[in-house]
Amino acid sequence: MAGVANVPLVGRQADDPPPATAPESLPWPPRRDAYYSLFVMTIVVMFTVLDRSVLSLLIDPIKQDFGITDTEAALLIGASFSLPYGIVGLAVARAADIYSRRNIVAISIAFWSAATVACGIVQGFAGLLIARMGIGAGESGYGPASWSIATDNWPREKVAFATGTMGIGAMLGTGLALFLGGAALHFVSGMPPVHLLGMGVIRPWQWAFMIVGAPGLIVALIVLTTKEPPRRGLLAGQKARKVPVGEVGRWLRDDWRTYLAVIGGMCIKAMLLTGPATWGATFLHRQFGWELAKVGMISGTITLIISPIALLAGAKLSEYWTRQGRNDANLRIVFYGLLASVPLMIISPLMPSPYLVLAVNALCGFIGTLGFGPSIAAFQVITPNRMRAQVGSLTQFCNNVIAFAISPLIVALFTDYLFGDSSALRYSMVLNAVIMGTLALLVVWQGLKPYARSYERAVREFAN
Repeated sequence: MAGVANVPLVGRQADDPPPATAPESLPWPPRRDAYYSLFVMTIVVMFTVLDRSVLSLLIDPIKQDFGITDTEAALLIGASFSLPYGIVGLAVARAADIYSRRNIVAISIAFWSAATVACGIVQGFAGLLIARMGIGAGESGYGPASWSIATDNWPREKVAFATGTMGIGAMLGTGLALFLGGAALHFVSGMPPVHLLGMGVIRPWQWAFMIVGAPGLIVALIVLTTKEPPRRGLLAGQKARKVPVGEVGRWLRDDWRTYLAVIGGMCIKAMLLTGPATWGATFLHRQFGWELAKVGMISGTITLIISPIALLAGAKLSEYWTRQGRNDANLRIVFYGLLASVPLMIISPLMPSPYLVLAVNALCGFIGTLGFGPSIAAFQVITPNRMRAQVGSLTQFCNNVIAFAISPLIVALFTDYLFGDSSALRYSMVLNAVIMGTLALLVVWQGLKPYARSYERAVREFAN
C-alpha cells in the first residue's frame, strides 16, 4: 500500500524486544483449547449482557414501586452501572496485561452475579443504585481480559471470528434478558409481594434479577477449567512487564487518527445504539400499549434469531477481506454498517404500527451487528500485547461511561425537557439517531486510511 513504508514505528521503547525475533515464534494453542476457551468466554459475555440488560424491561414497574422519574431511571440504567464499570476497568486492565486473565474473568463474573441477585433484594432506589454499581464494577474485568485471551488464541485474520463469536454471547444475553425478563414478568404478574424475614418486601419484578443472576456464580467456576494462553510477541521466557500509562498514552497519541476511529467511533456508535435499546421496550409499551412481557418475549426472540447470523457473517467477511489484502477490512465493515443502518434507526420510531417498528429494528440490527466482531478486532490487532488490555479498557470506558451513561440520559432529557411529554419518546429517539449517527459516520470515515497504515505496521512490527 502506498505510503506504508514511511510510517514511523510509533510507541516503540528502547528496551522492547526487536520485532524480528518476536513475531510468530510461538506455536498457537491447540485448537481444542482455543475453541473451548472461546465457548466459555462467549457464555461469560452472555451473562454480562443478560445481567445488565434485564433492567431496561423493568423501568415502569420500578418507577411505580420506587416513585422515580424517567431521568432518575436513566441514571439508574446508565451512570450507576457505567461509572464504576469504566473506572474500575482501567485498574483491572493493568492487572490483565500482567497476571492471569482467566482468573480475572472468573472473579469478575462471580462479583457481578452476586450484585445482580442483590438487585432482587433491595428495598428502594438507593439500594438498587448501589447494587447496579456493584454490577458495573464486576463486569469491568471481563472485556479487556477475554479479548486479550482471544487475540493470543487465534491468528490475526481469525480475531474478528473470535470476537464476533463472543459477540454472539452479547446478543444472546440481550435477547435472553428481554425474553426471560418478559417471561418472568408474565409468570409473577399475579403474585402478591412476598415478605421475607429480615429482608423486607420482594416485589414480583425483583424475581427477574434473581433468576438471571444466580447461574453466573456457577459459570465463574467453569471459567477456571479453561487454559490461560501464552502471551504472544514476547521473547522465549520473557515475562509480561508493567507498561507505564505514559507509554500507552504516547502510543495512542502518535496514531491518534486511527484510535479516534476505532475507539471514538465505536463510542459514538454505542451512543447511537444504547438509547434506543434502553428505551425500546418502554417505547412500545407507551406508544402502542403492548404489555412489557409481550415486548420482551418478541424482541428477545428476534434478537436471538438474527444476531448470531449477523455476527458470524461479519466475522467471515472480515476474514475474507483480510485474506484478500484489504488492511482496513475491520473498520470498513463498521463504516458500511453505519451507512446502511443509521437511516433505518431514524425512521424506525416513526413507523405507524409496532410490528413495522420491530421489522425495521430487525433489519437495522442485522446490518449494524455485522460490525460487532470487526470493531473489537480492529483495535486488538493493531495494539501491542503489552498494552492490549489497557487499550481495551479505554474502549470499555468510552463505550460504557460515556456512551452507556449518557445516551439513555440524553433520550430522557429530550423527552422530559425538550418535548416535555412522555408520549414524545419516539421523537427523542429520532433526534438521538440523527445526531449520533452523523457523528459516528464522520469519525469512522476519517480513520479508514490511517487504520490501513496502522494495520500494515502491526503486521510488520509485532505479532498479534
